[in-house]
Amino acid sequence: MELDDLHLISNGFIKAKVVLAAAELGLFEITAGEGVTAEEAAERLDGEPRGTEILLDALVAIEILDKRDDRYRLRAELEPLLREDAPSQTVAMLRHRNRMFRDWSRLEDRIRGLGPAPGSDRELLHDPRANRDFIRAMLSASGELAPSVVDRIDLAGVRRVADLGGGPGHYAAELARRGEAIEVWLIDLPLTLETACGLESLGPKHDRVHAVPWDFYEEPQPADLPSFDLVFLSQVMHAESPERNRALLRTIVQLLGSGGRLVIHEFFIDPDRTSPAEAALFAVNMLAMTPGGRTYTVQEVAEWARDAGLESIGFEQVGERSGLATFRRVRPNYRG
Repeated sequence: MELDDLHLISNGFIKAKVVLAAAELGLFEITAGEGVTAEEAAERLDGEPRGTEILLDALVAIEILDKRDDRYRLRAELEPLLREDAPSQTVAMLRHRNRMFRDWSRLEDRIRGLGPAPGSDRELLHDPRANRDFIRAMLSASGELAPSVVDRIDLAGVRRVADLGGGPGHYAAELARRGEAIEVWLIDLPLTLETACGLESLGPKHDRVHAVPWDFYEEPQPADLPSFDLVFLSQVMHAESPERNRALLRTIVQLLGSGGRLVIHEFFIDPDRTSPAEAALFAVNMLAMTPGGRTYTVQEVAEWARDAGLESIGFEQVGERSGLATFRRVRPNYRG
């Protein structure tokens, strides 16, 4: 690595923040179609004219907007991606990354143990806009991955599936599509389920996907849940501490019928914790944004699962970003 490379890395935030601020302010929606002048944009934003014009000009410079006769217009090829109602959910992802940006800006404080723990206000759980952006961002990040992940899950003999922390419901819908006899319980927080049910990710609103509100890290199991042949847990554990994940696995054992299986889909990191590089950087994201999360190794999760009464029966890599670890219930009841 040379000096120019270091400068390129350290300057990366500048263009990123221009785009993130535009998404947060709703500038893409304002400049779509016929476009606007800087004055019109400032009025619609209830913003300051100088700052609005400077940001609009920067968006032109990085080829997000076009400028002609003092009118700013979202580039035609970007409209399908950056309109608020775009199926890609790109704008929601950008707004979520803007919240990430604010937490990352305090990263050194986290390392020094200064200030309140990030996420302590549970904004993503209780603020409707933040939650909606987050859930839509998760759909943007992994919506197209769902079929290839479910392809790798053995569904032979499976009738009842719990998609625990299923967010937008794209995995729940994909699991239900795999067989007329499969019923899926999409289990997540109430606000998340409200967001999910308003998205197209669930596909046709068939009666084989049941939405169940439950904070499974904090609350006892709902009395009306059945026992499950399969519990699917996708990209949940990295946001929590080892202690909370151990407790979650003990809860999951109680959800599984005899011989039932747990499939964990995660950003697993190698034992040396430096590779894959994306997993190492994602651990920093969890440091910046959560009180106790990080990326974990397959071996760590397998140890926690074994202590909870689950045996490991397989692992498969899913592309470069994640893997599937599968476990089977072997203990009738946990008494730890």
